[in-house]
Amino acid sequence: MAQDDKRSEDAQGYRFTDEQREAIATLAATNVYARQSKWKTFRELPKRDKWPFFVQHFLLGTVAVAVALAIVIAMAVTFFTKPPDPLVSVQGVNMPGYSAQLAELNAGFRRQLDISDKRLVQIDDSLSVGENGDADDSAKIMTMVSAGQITMLFAAPKDFATLAERGYISKPVDALTARQMRRFSGALVDAHGQHVADPAEAVGLDLSQSRTWAACGLPNGTILGFSNMTSGKDYPRRFVEYLRFA
Repeated sequence: MAQDDKRSEDAQGYRFTDEQREAIATLAATNVYARQSKWKTFRELPKRDKWPFFVQHFLLGTVAVAVALAIVIAMAVTFFTKPPDPLVSVQGVNMPGYSAQLAELNAGFRRQLDISDKRLVQIDDSLSVGENGDADDSAKIMTMVSAGQITMLFAAPKDFATLAERGYISKPVDALTARQMRRFSGALVDAHGQHVADPAEAVGLDLSQSRTWAACGLPNGTILGFSNMTSGKDYPRRFVEYLRFA
């Protein structure tokens, strides 16, 4: 009996502090956000609580969506702004200083075939193959040839022999028709610019025999060779016809 009286006195003597009562009330209260969407909860939160809640529940997803959207936009821009593949790409090697003449040659070819888009025909003289530490675009040429971005190459005999030795040149017999091979037999040369009687031995065409080439003021002693024609042989064949070999 004495023990019961003592416990009763202890219970009556214990009192919760204000902080303890507030904590108990908080735990006992119903969470008003428990059954609603996180987005709705975010909108209803006080301003000071919005950013921490956003970081915890939305930041990672928002970043993922932004990255995915950026990738899609970049791919779309690349696709719609990518220039068209040229119908024919003729590249000169170690022959700088003929930009104006090559532009004339380009314009005449496009005019003859009624090609209005300048990007579809490329005739350039900016590539080089160097020796003894000189400027050398060999790696670039190999990459472009492998990708089919170069249709034809032209160079002086010494440089043309280097291009052929490195495997950048395809034989005319693999590019031209049998009829064209007969018509242009007088212009067929080996890799060093020497005329050949057997078409199967030909590696290039002697541009000294081209009336169009000469009319544009381009140098004699230049050899034209075919390269990797992944887009087809039609336009390279038409380009050879345009050159009007004697």
